[in-house]
Amino acid sequence: MYPCADFIAANQGDRADNVIAGNDKQAHLEHLRKDIRDFKAKNKLDSVTVLWTANTERFTEVRAGLNMTADDILGAIKRSDPEVSPSNLFAVAAILEGCSYINGSPQNTLTPGIVELAMKHGVFVCGDDFKSGQTKLKSVLVDFLVSSGLKPESIVR
Repeated sequence: MYPCADFIAANQGDRADNVIAGNDKQAHLEHLRKDIRDFKAKNKLDSVTVLWTANTERFTEVRAGLNMTADDILGAIKRSDPEVSPSNLFAVAAILEGCSYINGSPQNTLTPGIVELAMKHGVFVCGDDFKSGQTKLKSVLVDFLVSSGLKPESIVR
């Protein structure tokens, strides 16, 4: 099992195969920040946008001392609070590196503290699900089939 396993649906655990080892969330944050800096330097980019398209996480708690303020979320990361989700870490890493962050899944990544942190750093953050992947594909496919004169009665996986 991996450090943030409780944020991933039980049927998705086997797919989570690219994880940062250990339970130190501050170390994970620094690892992600370094990855962003290295990517930016290697590709000689002026700006980077981090786009979260990983599996949907369960909702994280939203409460004082955890993520209601920028200081809360930074403190929660420093003490490796178990309620700091992987998408929270990616969002904070992006913000601290001056990169925009777009959340493409329906979890509550952009808590008040993360939004405040983004505002303090003048970084753009947005998103709470852009129906990527299978849902979008099914929507487009059904529209295509109907306009082709076919009437699907069911689409199952």
